[in-house]
Amino acid sequence: MRTNLATRAGLLGVASAAALSLASAPAQAAAITQQAPTAAAPSTVQRAAAAEAVFGQAAAKRAKWVTLKHESGRYGYWGPSWNRKYGHRVMQVKARCWGKGQTMIVKFMYRNQYLDWKTMKKAKWPCDGTPRYLRVTNAGHKKYGAIFIPSYTQTIEYWAQSYG
Repeated sequence: MRTNLATRAGLLGVASAAALSLASAPAQAAAITQQAPTAAAPSTVQRAAAAEAVFGQAAAKRAKWVTLKHESGRYGYWGPSWNRKYGHRVMQVKARCWGKGQTMIVKFMYRNQYLDWKTMKKAKWPCDGTPRYLRVTNAGHKKYGAIFIPSYTQTIEYWAQSYG
């Protein structure tokens, strides 16, 4: 699991609060038996529930991989494109193909402000059914695409994904 600094700090705070509340529980129990219960102090269960609610909100906003497009088909040349999701700065295209002894060239591209397609990464993969990927960090353009060029007409499956 990948965490950022804010999540780690939050987890550390919750863990230390839980440890302190559990460590002082016998002392609190002795003090409570000696005193009359005049004011209701929050119990350990209530504190744990409050901490879980805070952690649950942070977990809901955590970054994750999102599949923008997933397609497959039998092609001799294929050039799909898609839009980057706002706020996502990591883009990747994951693809695989089938064909005994065949290869596939993959180009990962973006469209710039002048509407020209620029190649960011390029790879040549064997068509053995194993998914492989090309990843780019610090993505900032709106339109992305990939070109798949198999050596012969083959079945190709791809996923366009972003992280943010």
